[in-house]
Amino acid sequence: MQPTVIRFEGVSKGYLLRRSLARAAQFWDPHKHTNTFWALDNVSFDVARGDTVGLIGPNGAGKSTILKILAKVTVPTKGCFSVTGRLGALIEVGAGFHPDLTGRENVFLNGAIMGMRKREIEAKFDQIIAFSEVEKFLDTPLKYYSSGMMVRLGFAVAAHINPDILLVDEVLAVGDTAFQAKCLNKIAELKEQERTIVLVSHAMPSILQHSSKVLWIDHGKVQGYGNPDETVEAYLRTVHRDTEAKPELDSRLSTGSPIHIVSVQVTSLAPEANDMLRYGEPACVDITYRVSQPVDDPVLAVTFQDVRDYPLGGLPTRFDHVEIESSPGMHTMRLVLSPVLFTRGSYGVTVAIHDARIQRYLDMRPRAATFMVDGPSVATREVSGHFVFPHEWQSAPVPMSVSDRALP
Repeated sequence: MQPTVIRFEGVSKGYLLRRSLARAAQFWDPHKHTNTFWALDNVSFDVARGDTVGLIGPNGAGKSTILKILAKVTVPTKGCFSVTGRLGALIEVGAGFHPDLTGRENVFLNGAIMGMRKREIEAKFDQIIAFSEVEKFLDTPLKYYSSGMMVRLGFAVAAHINPDILLVDEVLAVGDTAFQAKCLNKIAELKEQERTIVLVSHAMPSILQHSSKVLWIDHGKVQGYGNPDETVEAYLRTVHRDTEAKPELDSRLSTGSPIHIVSVQVTSLAPEANDMLRYGEPACVDITYRVSQPVDDPVLAVTFQDVRDYPLGGLPTRFDHVEIESSPGMHTMRLVLSPVLFTRGSYGVTVAIHDARIQRYLDMRPRAATFMVDGPSVATREVSGHFVFPHEWQSAPVPMSVSDRALP
């Protein structure tokens, strides 16, 4: 059994709010002079050496606060914590850097903040710069760097101090795809060396693929901690349930519009269907709308989103040369997914109705419905991302045009 390297014991972090801010945030109690917002509330957990812990939860749940406490950027209001070993942290873009210093100078500054001696930084300097890919800007003040360049430099320093514990916030999303792959390879290398990693991300595929445990935080409280599949699924079901509990569809765009979206429902068409859709089986999206006066050739569009509301793709009726009924009255259009190609997880549906030129919104309902899919999981590493596309693998002859060439 590996020793514990991170321990939180009843940790709470509170922030005093001024009256105007507290009232705006609905925390104000008129009977008190100040109100406290608790970013963390009695949080306890242990992390063993070699664990990779994914931190999940909605925005404002307290994930970044946990990392800031671990990095000693802030201190708990109540409770105590301990960290055993050298810490490398990339928790904010530009954290530990000085904007007026050059990239070269900031490597030494950031390395020193993380506990590296000057001789150690000098020995690893070339590796750090090569990894960061900012050689051309090494003697340029950091204030002229893009956020992506700062993330490159920050991660390069944090990953090359040979940390016993590496903290990584969502900032990796700033880098380009190739650099993200390089960072994930570095994280995999650290995992093989039994280093401890705490990773914050809203990307559930990334959490499932890279975590040995998942800690779910919501409203500053621990909601779950343990098996990645079980914890992520419980979190997604909560997101799904909370979305379903929203009141009837409402949209400020619909005021004065000749078309109003009334309801959106996602239903499985498979035999013995339950509340979940299944990969490889048919399902449908039913959109009911009311037309108060005739509209010339409106276009209905359905967009699917992941748990972060990131759009995954859309299907407008115009693409399939389908005309929707636009005479006064109540109508329903059905989009049939035959079959469902989504991987396991929770998804949202945004529905919009455009004018004939697809220039204006006549009505639009963000995340009008949600649905859960049961099927292949990215945790198995046998699939990647949110879709399994219709496909067939074949062995083929090497084209003459590339037989003597190789990709750079």
